[in-house]
Amino acid sequence: MNYYLLSAVFEADEASFTEQPPQQLNFYHTEPKSFATPPVVSLDTFYEGRAMSDFLKLGIGFVASKRVQSIFQINGFTGIQFVPVEVYANTVNHSFAFMNCIADYDLLDAVASNAKRFKEVIGGYAKVSDEKLDKHKFLRSAITHDCFTLSNYKLVYYVNERVKLALEQAGVSGIAFIPADFAATST
Repeated sequence: MNYYLLSAVFEADEASFTEQPPQQLNFYHTEPKSFATPPVVSLDTFYEGRAMSDFLKLGIGFVASKRVQSIFQINGFTGIQFVPVEVYANTVNHSFAFMNCIADYDLLDAVASNAKRFKEVIGGYAKVSDEKLDKHKFLRSAITHDCFTLSNYKLVYYVNERVKLALEQAGVSGIAFIPADFAATST
């Protein structure tokens, strides 16, 4: 099965968004999250555009539209929890949810990726210059989820071919799929 890195693509006139205090969407720990009141995400006002794609750009991940959430639910895709958020733009929108990865795998080739600043508090690297997966670890892993992040570098989301095809066929906006990149020689 092929895997793809999700990459943000800005649509015409689209802006980015920022989580407002108290910041609750911690992505360093791949565990389910639950909140009494939804976290608030607001439009970055320095953008002139106000368009919103199916994947809103957030500094710490993606916020998915109701359409994306429905595609995941209908197909039974695993590895992502959708955490409802309030999106403040021109009005308050309640149909988006933060994509919280609840599955991770130890696949990063830290040397080939030029990973730096491993921090115990986040359980991973703070900086990765050129993300590469370790082919040997990948081939030995039993990946049981449709979506996942890396155990020691959480700033990325991977999806399998089924997820990619379903999202492409639905014509979702604001996202691109980059084939997983493997190190030439794994450590």
